[in-house]
Amino acid sequence: MDILLPYRTDPRLLFQVLEYAKGRGVDRSVLEARLGGGEPLRETLNALEQLGLIERDDAEIRLTELGRRLAYATDATERRRELARVVLSYSPYAGAIERALREGLAVIDGPWVERVWQVEMRLGQPRNRVEEARTFFFKLAEEAGLGVFRRGVRGQPSRLILAPDIEEQVRALRPLLAQPEPVRGVDSAASAAAHEPETATTATAEPQASPVAFLQRTVAGGRHLAVSVTVTVDLTAWDLAKIEAFFRLLGVLGSGDEAGRLEG
Repeated sequence: MDILLPYRTDPRLLFQVLEYAKGRGVDRSVLEARLGGGEPLRETLNALEQLGLIERDDAEIRLTELGRRLAYATDATERRRELARVVLSYSPYAGAIERALREGLAVIDGPWVERVWQVEMRLGQPRNRVEEARTFFFKLAEEAGLGVFRRGVRGQPSRLILAPDIEEQVRALRPLLAQPEPVRGVDSAASAAAHEPETATTATAEPQASPVAFLQRTVAGGRHLAVSVTVTVDLTAWDLAKIEAFFRLLGVLGSGDEAGRLEG
C-alpha cells in the first residue's frame, strides 16, 4: 500500500468508526448515515487503512487484528498503549519519533517533521497534505500518551512536546510492533530501527501481564566458551495443557511428568 499521509480527520472520528466496525464490520452506507459522507469520512477511512486498523472493499469496513486490539481496549491505559503501538507501527510516524530520539530532542515541530518526511524519507507528499498531516500526527501522538500537542500561535509552528518517558515507551513496544509495508523509493533505515529488538538474544514479552521467566540455561559453545540465553514468555493467556506441551518441547518436563507439577 502506498503512503498517503492521514489528514483532515480527528482521533475522535477514528474511534467512532472503530466502534461501529466491531463484530462483523460495518457497511459504508451505515457510516455515511451516522457520521455523514464526503471528505471527513473519506479521509477518516484512509487514516484507519493507512494505520493498519481496518481493511475494506467498496461496501464493507472490517477491523484488522491491530484494529480489534484498539477497539476492544478495556480502559484508558490499555487504549493509550494500543494506540501508541499503532503510531509506532506506521513508518512515517515511527521514522520521525526515532529520529527525534537519536537527536535527543525534547520537542519536534511541524517544519522539522516535514523535513524528515519529505527529505529523509522521501515520501513525496503534496505540500498541503503534509501541513495538515503534521497536525494530525501530533494529535494522535498526544492521544497515545507520547507527548503533548501545542498548536502554533504568533508565528510559532505547531509542535509536539515529547513525553519524558517516550524512550522507555518505545523500547517496551518495539518487540510488539506490526511490521509496516516498505515504501517504494524510501530509505527505510530510519523507520526500521523502530521495529528491531535491541539484542539478538533477548525476547521481551508484553508488559501488560506479569511474564514468567521460565528458562535460563548455559549452553557450552566450546571448551572455554559459554553462552547464557534468557528467554521471557507471557504465559497468562495459555491453558494448562498448552503450557505443559511447551515445557516438554523445551525439555523442562520429561514425558512421565504430570500436569500437576505445573500447578504447584
